[in-house]
Amino acid sequence: MRYFLVILLCCLSLTAKAGDMRGIFFQPQNSDLAIPLENWPAIFTVAKKKGFNTLVIQWTSYGDSFSSQTNQEWLKNRMNEASQAGLKLVIGLEGDPEIFARLKQPPSVLGSYFRRINQNNIDLATQWTKAIPLAMIDGWYLPLEIDDRQWREESTRAELTKYLVRQVAELKEVTAVPVFISSFFTGNMTPERYAGMLESIESQSKVHLWIQNGSGTNKLTESERELYLGAVSNCAGFNVNGFIFEIFRQTQADHQFSAVPLEPIEMSKALRQTSPCGGDNIFFALNYLIDFKNPK
Repeated sequence: MRYFLVILLCCLSLTAKAGDMRGIFFQPQNSDLAIPLENWPAIFTVAKKKGFNTLVIQWTSYGDSFSSQTNQEWLKNRMNEASQAGLKLVIGLEGDPEIFARLKQPPSVLGSYFRRINQNNIDLATQWTKAIPLAMIDGWYLPLEIDDRQWREESTRAELTKYLVRQVAELKEVTAVPVFISSFFTGNMTPERYAGMLESIESQSKVHLWIQNGSGTNKLTESERELYLGAVSNCAGFNVNGFIFEIFRQTQADHQFSAVPLEPIEMSKALRQTSPCGGDNIFFALNYLIDFKNPK
């Protein structure tokens, strides 16, 4: 009997880790407000026809953007249309345009900042549970990204972990769905140390980790990226919940981010990528895949 329970628990653990999510990010921008309203149902229908089953909305608040009641109503309508097209929703919470500057603050100040973000996210999540049917919400996404530079020091990493423990727990009290966050690497930690950091954060907070594969930003060579991706996808040990495959090519530096979609042959190849260990397959982003002005 004890042996059977051990096997059952192992199977349940593997089931929880593996997923059939094929999602694509939608990053709401002020410019999207000018897209004809009749285009949006077609955009989401095209995404569904291209094989996606989940829409990951990167944020539903970003500084002053989408903070007005009118713009929140606009977002709600887009969520309803995506759901009607057959897409599940992972809803992003508060994005901060000044996030990178704020994260450079001392650990004591960082803790205060995280407490504010935590409460803002709880308020925002509560708002969405009242605005749309709970059945439409398949998860929450935290726009904060975990990188291999900012969190190298143990003191700052401790503040991040403490924040995520609290944030995930309190969001699950709003509604019991997974909480997702993404991470990226640029060669500032060894692959092994990077994987160890993420394993520690995941085990303590129970947040679901998606790793950006970095092919679009091209900060590292393909062989260098493979070392990091391999370190976080040990199917017999620690493996993250999935990868985010970039379907763009960056054309300008970070502080003036600009990118273009992949060429058709490259795009077709990129869309065939899958995460190891049965993980989630997430792509970035909808606007590089579909022309919002002429969805087809």
